[in-house]
Amino acid sequence: MIHAVGGFDIDEWVVGLPLNMDGTEGEQAGHARRFGRHLTQATGKPVHYWDERLSSESASDRLAGADLTRKKKKARRDAVAAQVILQSFLDAQPG
Repeated sequence: MIHAVGGFDIDEWVVGLPLNMDGTEGEQAGHARRFGRHLTQATGKPVHYWDERLSSESASDRLAGADLTRKKKKARRDAVAAQVILQSFLDAQPG
């Protein structure tokens, strides 16, 4: 069982859930849930699914003012979107 990844001791996972704009789950959400189940099986750690709608747009907005080429912005967008998803999850937690 995996207890650490990249030198970090992981307690829980947050997986972006690609919901449709009406809030329903489609094929991509099913893929995310299967990935989450595999992650739990491999690590023994719980997975939290979090709505990732509009995270890429938010990431693009955050990168808009950066002094980067279009190609570099595109390359960084997914990482920034992941940060947006995680921060949104953390902000929603009580206390």
